[in-house]
Amino acid sequence: MAVSWTMMLRKHHGILIDSEICKSIFKAIHQPTQQIICVKSLPLLSSSSINEIYLLRSILPNDNNHHNIHPNILSLLSIKYLPSLSLNNSIYFIFDYAHNRDLATHGLLYGGTEKQLTNEQIQTYLYQLLLAIIYCHDRLVYHCAIELKHLLITRTGQLKLSNFEYAKHAVCPTMTIDIQDLSCFSQCPPELLLGDRTLNSSLDMWSIGCVFAQLCSSTQIEPLFRGNHQIELLFCIFSMMGTPTDDIWPSFHKHSYFNADFPRWPKRNDHLYELTKLIGAEGLDFLKCLLVYDQKRRLTARAALQHSYFNR
Repeated sequence: MAVSWTMMLRKHHGILIDSEICKSIFKAIHQPTQQIICVKSLPLLSSSSINEIYLLRSILPNDNNHHNIHPNILSLLSIKYLPSLSLNNSIYFIFDYAHNRDLATHGLLYGGTEKQLTNEQIQTYLYQLLLAIIYCHDRLVYHCAIELKHLLITRTGQLKLSNFEYAKHAVCPTMTIDIQDLSCFSQCPPELLLGDRTLNSSLDMWSIGCVFAQLCSSTQIEPLFRGNHQIELLFCIFSMMGTPTDDIWPSFHKHSYFNADFPRWPKRNDHLYELTKLIGAEGLDFLKCLLVYDQKRRLTARAALQHSYFNR
């Protein structure tokens, strides 16, 4: 099967598959130009492929350069469709190649010897991520899939935000979102776990806080919060950060799934304080500003860039 469509890609579009990066994503060479590219295969009529095409071709493109949307967003170079004789009936996204490195496997950047990012590296990557998110949020596009494996790093240390399969375009203020619409359950914000389906920028900002905490850990493997279902994940958040009160989250008791019998964990943040060694007091304060219970008080991407943590 793989050989069949690989041969057809080569025949019709001059693309030679070099190796498989992960399922349905391949490193390839565009033979006419010898450019190294990334080929992503998606079912032709799937909602994810239609959504990604719509966002990357209609909403996000920079007026001055159709392909290079933003320096910190992976460039979509082309979209290819194989003729009907293709057995898998797929559409192929041709992206710029970021040398098969992402923040989930950042050890590749350092020959596999360095296990811990420095505070300066974390600052640099977060700063670039926020620039990309500002660009998206200004266009009412919410990524909904901000996790380490979707943050690619080039050889020069430039971060590229990828994977817009889950992204939402808030074309009207009444649009909603469900837990299943997020790519990573462990990064689901507490308001969504409690039944708030409002689609806004605060969803991405909670995810950035979770990514920030992972980058600060020694392994970067385990997510900050863990749970197999909604109540387990919610209680994990509460046990680490304290059960919310009306003082810090005025609308807490108004959510659909609020229960007056929720366990009352004290505000401790012990695990977060362990990160102080690496990111310092300003870094910890920045993390806590991202992981705010009340989404109305959570930092926006633009406000986040003004935090003292990025004082250069």
